[in-house]
Amino acid sequence: MMEQSFQWPGRRADDPAHDMLVAFLVVDIQHNPAWARQLSNRLKDVKSGRREVWERIGNAYRLELTGDGALIEDLVDEDSPQQRIALKDFSEALEAWMAALD
Repeated sequence: MMEQSFQWPGRRADDPAHDMLVAFLVVDIQHNPAWARQLSNRLKDVKSGRREVWERIGNAYRLELTGDGALIEDLVDEDSPQQRIALKDFSEALEAWMAALD
């Protein structure tokens, strides 16, 4: 399965933030190119400053994008700490996810 072996340049093994990012892509973005494109467009808006903040509440995760980075919160496991990811890392992972969908 793609999600079990999903990698991208810069992916750090055993990094809780990167692990949660993969889980977010698998569970909330899924194999849906339209959702991935929408996320990519909102990410570009935040990176360019057109939006200060953008939030998505999905099946299992809450994502908040700001100029400071991406914050992912697990909505199912309340004991799981929120994870912050640099926009560069988030963008690289999303680009790789979208490429894998093609």
